[in-house]
Amino acid sequence: MLKKAIVLVSIVLLACATVVAIDTFQGYQERITIAIAAPLSNASESAQRSGRAMVDGAELYINQVNKAGGVKGKKLKLEVYDDQGNQDVARQVAKKIAQSNAIAVIGHYSSGVSTAAGEVYQHHKIPAVTGSATADGFTQSNSWYFRTIFSNSAQGTFIANYIQKILGSSNISLVYSPSTYGLTLGKTVEETFQELGGEVASKWVLGDDIDQAIETIYQDLLALKNSGRDPGVIVMTANRNQVARLIAKMKSSKMDFPIFGGDSLAEISLAQRFEDSPEERDEVGFFTNGIYAIAPIIFDISDDSGQQFRNEFEKKYKQAPGWVATCYYDAAIAIVEAIKRSDLTWDDLPKNRLMLKESLATINSQETAFKGATRNIYFDYYGNAVAPFFVGIFDRRKFISAFSQLQIIPDLRAVVNLQEQLDSGEIVKVGNNYMVKTHIVYTGMDINEISHIDEKTSSYLVDFYIWFRYQGDIPADQIEFTNYGIERLDSGEKLTLKEPIDTELNDGINYKVYRVKGDFHEKFDFHDYPFDHQTLSARFRHLNLTRDKLIYVVDFVGMRDTTTEKVLKNWKRAKVFDKITDWSVENANFFQDTVINDSTLGNRRFIDTDLDIEYSRFNVVIKIKRDLVSFSIKNLLPLLFFVVVGYLFMFLPFDHISVEAVSGLLLAIVFYHLSLIEALPEGVGYVVALDYAFFIVYVLNGLQLLMVVIGNSERFQSGKIKISKLMEFGRVAFPVILVVYTSLLCWRYL
Repeated sequence: MLKKAIVLVSIVLLACATVVAIDTFQGYQERITIAIAAPLSNASESAQRSGRAMVDGAELYINQVNKAGGVKGKKLKLEVYDDQGNQDVARQVAKKIAQSNAIAVIGHYSSGVSTAAGEVYQHHKIPAVTGSATADGFTQSNSWYFRTIFSNSAQGTFIANYIQKILGSSNISLVYSPSTYGLTLGKTVEETFQELGGEVASKWVLGDDIDQAIETIYQDLLALKNSGRDPGVIVMTANRNQVARLIAKMKSSKMDFPIFGGDSLAEISLAQRFEDSPEERDEVGFFTNGIYAIAPIIFDISDDSGQQFRNEFEKKYKQAPGWVATCYYDAAIAIVEAIKRSDLTWDDLPKNRLMLKESLATINSQETAFKGATRNIYFDYYGNAVAPFFVGIFDRRKFISAFSQLQIIPDLRAVVNLQEQLDSGEIVKVGNNYMVKTHIVYTGMDINEISHIDEKTSSYLVDFYIWFRYQGDIPADQIEFTNYGIERLDSGEKLTLKEPIDTELNDGINYKVYRVKGDFHEKFDFHDYPFDHQTLSARFRHLNLTRDKLIYVVDFVGMRDTTTEKVLKNWKRAKVFDKITDWSVENANFFQDTVINDSTLGNRRFIDTDLDIEYSRFNVVIKIKRDLVSFSIKNLLPLLFFVVVGYLFMFLPFDHISVEAVSGLLLAIVFYHLSLIEALPEGVGYVVALDYAFFIVYVLNGLQLLMVVIGNSERFQSGKIKISKLMEFGRVAFPVILVVYTSLLCWRYL
């Protein structure tokens, strides 16, 4: 017997090992390879940091796809190549990638390197997506290259218009590098600004001798400062590593000339490089406060999905993502979306690469756009991302939205008094687009306490501070809480802000803070009750200003901490949830999104357009889960008692077990079941998880009742079949059914 058992176990183990080996081999064979090329060594510190961000962003999305089961039944593999930020190395790397089994490539970082590598990709016909290279030329001349960021011509035109029409400067001075990026961006800014009637006061090039160039620029600026002459806005179209030393010298000499940079400056790493300096210890952000830059992404203005991406990235990589990591996350999404939308055959790599390239090219309209980490993206004719521009400003080593943004007007038919708004500057023309000036309102919430969760009405009481910081004469505090207690909403009552507890006006910046206490509503879902997770939120929008006029953004500076881990730690210390002991907090997010009114509200301007009335909405959303231990102790112990009593019936002499006793126990269970369900709202017409727990008790009780009926039948009473056998069956079947069913419940809900 022992030998047979050993042989049987060996066969089972061998079979399992064979299945695992086959599955592993097939999984390896069926992986879809995507290459990524980034500067990871032998490059400047700034470039290597960006290279690491590139890999991290793409890797995060690839891992998410694999965790969800892959794409088209196959897992993804990200192969990392180091191009060292060097054009010659990049060409060699591109050849290796082209000769590999990679279906596409993500990268490269800089425009010059992308141009060099792009020639190889075009020759070998492999599609590439960059998230950072912005020079126009390499996508215009290469249909195999796409990007999830704007081009230099687009951002240069925007920068020139913003400086002239929003900042109101008639002069600029230009600092540019002789790289492909610096030259093309600088030339566009210069030509566009002059076309707008502005003057380029000075130009400096950061040549091969960077130290000498920086000293020359510094001395020229110092002479201008001492003579009282105005160089205007200093526009820097060079990488942040090159201009950081110039910025340090300017700030140390208290030169307060405004600085505006291209996308290269729009990374928090620019501010972080100074954090150990004595000046920064005395004044956080001393070297970078007030510097403007254009960016494809700024997180304070992103929606819930953007904040979730930010939290996930910071949790995994222990640092906040910048736009580089985010654009490469988007680049990975672009390739995966193209794979999903194409009919790849997997047996012909050149054909698959061509099909993937053609699939990328079909993502060419708002209708075919894909959802990136923070925005919807599609490509124009040249493969450039069609997506919003954002102007940011550095504040206390954080990169946040500037007070004024420009948004494209999709349909001029919805605009009232176009010429009047053009004359007033509320609408400006940038290139071929009409854009509306949008006010940014920094908004923050500090939760003091959440209490009185009422499951019957899906409501809860929230006590919090709310504040607004904004520029200009706009009624930013005229808000409507969209999920204020549902009973009051039905009655027409609204929660309004009372008098502010503090106000301030400093250098044209308004600041107002209020304290609010009210009950809010968020529809609870009880399908998993008592294993349920619920959402608590407080949401508001402006009473009448639409999103094209005003956007509420998260005040990352004023709130200090906005990532989930830090927020929850602060709330625990402040005892925010001490009064809801039956729940624990899982997650917290602060974000703005768009709430849409599909109605035209009778406005004839909207009748002939596809436009909706959109409002910017600010949200604080908290995810909670029920404390199962606490719930079980309070509510499920009696159920366990019923189960134990029912099982003990099996050990009584059969003639002591009656139909009345079993039925009485069943009746008690039914009444207890109804009393627990009574805690739920009346509108819950579906089966909840707790019902399944009682169903098994009903089944066990029904089994006992059936045994009593069978045991009292003629065959058992005549002694043809022993009652003891029936009881032994019940004693075994009862715990087996209970264990199997409980295991299934735990697998489903825990």
